[in-house]
Amino acid sequence: QLLGTGVAPGASVTGPMAEVVAQSLQHLTPADLGAMAAYLKSLPGAAPREREPAPRPEEQVLQEGARLYGQHCAACHGERGEGLGPYPALAGNRALTLEEPVNAIRVVLNGGFPPGTAGNPRPYGMPPFSHVLDDAQAAILISYLRASWAMRRRRCRARR
Repeated sequence: QLLGTGVAPGASVTGPMAEVVAQSLQHLTPADLGAMAAYLKSLPGAAPREREPAPRPEEQVLQEGARLYGQHCAACHGERGEGLGPYPALAGNRALTLEEPVNAIRVVLNGGFPPGTAGNPRPYGMPPFSHVLDDAQAAILISYLRASWAMRRRRCRARR
């Protein structure tokens, strides 16, 4: 579904991958998309690296991050990061769970726009906040997002 439409439960493609889906992948047959997905799922994952968990941000950073979230994000992503309507949940969101925060940084600063496809003709996007937030505010917001919701997915997996 993700390869053919650009969206799937809990995921959407943005940036260069959105262009790939819009200009190419959406035109493949379901069988070809299924074969691609099966192949990609068969590839071995990277070996987990041992690392220390990131330190939890200071309480002042979390409070300011919560304020920024309430001001700029909660109307679409929900008070608890649950996602509202077509807007994705942030709790357990892949961009927040990755070890490196680069995807979260890019989406906050540049926005995120899934492609318009036959299977997703009216995509919802996220506007960029680079003109609204300065670098310090963006760092505080992203730290808050990662501290608040990145670990939920990992904890859920560990309990299974």
